[in-house]
Amino acid sequence: MFGRPRISLKGSGGCVGLLFLFLFLNCSKGKEGLKAQFYRDALEKIPEKYRRVKILVLYNELFQDEKGNICDLRVNSSEGALNAYREGIDNPYFVGTIDNGVTPSAAESTCYLGVFSGWGELEDSITSSKIEEFEELVDKGVAFVPFSNFWGENYASDRQLNEIDHYGAIPMLRMMPWRNYWESGYDSLYSLQRIIDGEFDSLLLAWADVIKGYKKPVMITFGVEMNGDWFPWSGVFQGGGRTEGYGDPTKPDGPERYVDAYRHIVDLFRENGVTNAIWYFHVNHTSHPDESWNEIENYYPGDDYVDWVGFSLYGKQYPDEEWLTFEEVMDPIYQTMTTLFPDKPLLIPEWGVREE
Repeated sequence: MFGRPRISLKGSGGCVGLLFLFLFLNCSKGKEGLKAQFYRDALEKIPEKYRRVKILVLYNELFQDEKGNICDLRVNSSEGALNAYREGIDNPYFVGTIDNGVTPSAAESTCYLGVFSGWGELEDSITSSKIEEFEELVDKGVAFVPFSNFWGENYASDRQLNEIDHYGAIPMLRMMPWRNYWESGYDSLYSLQRIIDGEFDSLLLAWADVIKGYKKPVMITFGVEMNGDWFPWSGVFQGGGRTEGYGDPTKPDGPERYVDAYRHIVDLFRENGVTNAIWYFHVNHTSHPDESWNEIENYYPGDDYVDWVGFSLYGKQYPDEEWLTFEEVMDPIYQTMTTLFPDKPLLIPEWGVREE
């Protein structure tokens, strides 16, 4: 969950900030804290208790919020955290390689690993060397690697697909209809209604051609964490719980617009001959606001439009948040997703926790 603006500390200036960061990181050395225990619990419990999870993607980044609070989600934020992660994924249940020319199977008694690693401000600067650096750090490879397309950049390219392919993983494309990295609130340019009305079909068709030309499997999602209140495409900014402004008067307008935008994109790809896309539905593990109109099931595009279902899963990220154990975070959303979608394979396309 990304409930507040964040600034990547890579490339950011300021002597005070750098001094604080130096002290923060050095205080984290050599001790096993709550983050390490969160990792240990997750990697012990997934094979035992949460076996529907078939893909697990670590968010490996360092951020600073607008108040200057450090949010260190990196696997090596402390020696204890790194050791806990290494030891946890050493279990052969966790798989770090895959035949990236074959559609992944959810029937296997394994969980594939993935990582967000060094993807830059626009989330589109993945290189095979950066993925290899992460592999060396944790002593295991990854089978899935996400990257994003910010629509404000207005391009379609196979560069990231080829970088991830060079490494040997399956790419995960996140289609993000916004202009800038942290432009929360309603964005009239990239409203869901304009997507539904076909105003961005040229960009979408360009991406369809790129995906079709790649030929190998690509996992694709649109508008992640739409049940939150931080992204411009969130239901709360697209009509919310009103029912009189769009479509079916018995359905909340915000979720209904999201469903129709998602379906429009999938239909465009299929109509233009894309057969190697694996579509996944990506919610946040908690809904904001926590109201009935904003429940996960209201955003679901339908079985014909979704191949996998997934959720972001974050423990504590900032100092003013409550610390919860992995099971306290995981149990409610796992129960919800497995009940709502009993026949769909499950992934965690983002997970992490701060150093504490």
